Amino acid sequence: MSSKAPIRIAVMVSSESGAGCIEFGQFLAVYYALLDAGAEVLVASASGGYPWPTRLKRGGEEHNELTARFQSDWHARDDLANTLQFGQLFVEDFQGGFCVGEPGAIWRAADLDSVGALIARFLRAGRPIAVLPSLFDFTPTGAADGLLILSDGKWPPIATVGALLAAATQFDNRRIES
Repeated sequence: MSSKAPIRIAVMVSSESGAGCIEFGQFLAVYYALLDAGAEVLVASASGGYPWPTRLKRGGEEHNELTARFQSDWHARDDLANTLQFGQLFVEDFQGGFCVGEPGAIWRAADLDSVGALIARFLRAGRPIAVLPSLFDFTPTGAADGLLILSDGKWPPIATVGALLAAATQFDNRRIES
């Protein structure tokens, strides 16, 4: 058994653009792919607490294997009901981040506690960030020392999760070696 701690990933649920509700299924796909890969996951949203305007309904169109798993997973339901606010996250506590939803501007965010500002802090700290979907206002100076992984939603979220975990593991190994 390895004594190495699991990779810690901050999952940020965002709807900065006002374009509507982030797809719950996308969040679940990312959340469970990270957990299944052995990552430690912390979920954050703009206001903290439950990030969706309504609770998930049983059955219907939204019901599938992941929602059934979520409904029987009290730990996941607790994670989602008690999200931290973006401003409560310290980038130094994570090897990477994953934004589900549209983050808006990452280089001119007026609100320092916005998801865009948080993504910029991850990138300046050299940590990898994945964004699904990738509709946002990109910084004119690039991704600083971090790695920005963009997904247009056409590929399964697990592909983006795999890329993020590989980059976060490399970041963690570099940090331990130095």
